[in-house]
Amino acid sequence: MEETKRSEDYMNMSLSVSPEKYFDSRFDGQEKLFTEKFNGLKVQFDERTKSIETNFGERFDSLETKFDTRIDGLETKFDTRIDGLEAKFDERCNSIESKFDQRIDNLETKFDERCNSIEVKIDAVDRRSKWSTNLIFGILGLLTAMVGTLLSITAIRGF
Repeated sequence: MEETKRSEDYMNMSLSVSPEKYFDSRFDGQEKLFTEKFNGLKVQFDERTKSIETNFGERFDSLETKFDTRIDGLETKFDTRIDGLEAKFDERCNSIESKFDQRIDNLETKFDERCNSIEVKIDAVDRRSKWSTNLIFGILGLLTAMVGTLLSITAIRGF
């Protein structure tokens, strides 16, 4: 029906308007329709682009959040692992230090026991030598006294 109306308009217009004006008005109408259609498509394109950008931004943010969460999780695992290794290292160092201290204490005890044993032996030898020296001096004193007594007796009898 619209096609019929257009052809009638054309006929009516062609009689009253020059063909140049008629084509200019048709061209202007087509240009107007094209501009409206273009602007409509541009708005749709802009909306679609904006939607895609928003969607991409949301997905990127979501992905970034997932990466951050994953990195945080790995960092926590890494820290836990390092803390565990540090604890084991400290435990082993303390164990070695304890064993070393025990061995040093044992060596010191043995050294002290041997020193004490040597001191006891030296004291025993020293006591014996003092006793022997005292005995020798006692015997020498007795001998001297006996020799003196004998000399006195001999001198008294023999003169």
